[in-house]
Amino acid sequence: MMPIIQCGANRVAADEPEEDDTHVRVVWFGPPQDGRHRKVFEGPPEPAENYDAAVAWAVEMAPQMVFPLYVVPMTAAQVLRTEQAQRAFGGMTDQERGELRREVLSMLLRVLRDCNDPVVRADAHEVLVQMRVVTA
Repeated sequence: MMPIIQCGANRVAADEPEEDDTHVRVVWFGPPQDGRHRKVFEGPPEPAENYDAAVAWAVEMAPQMVFPLYVVPMTAAQVLRTEQAQRAFGGMTDQERGELRREVLSMLLRVLRDCNDPVVRADAHEVLVQMRVVTA
């Protein structure tokens, strides 16, 4: 069940992060632009460690808003599918993409070598398979 925090006449719905959530984002709505669909506003994805700060910010802002605010945990895959991430990656040159790929590859190999958590190592291996660096 999602905790609902009452803030005067408004409220904040703060979904608790799960084990695989890496980020958190505050989402809120504005009045409908076309008479039917409310405008969506999204704060930037923040590290999951900032969950309490995100909830505190939403609680502070809620009384000033017309519609409820939502604190939404996100997995790394969800963060990479955000519009901001797509714009950032879409604007990279081939050289920048190659450098990023090498950095990610190096980090994943360090995880496989040094991490004691078998779940994290399995996730790193799965990403390497998806990158076609290793086979399943």
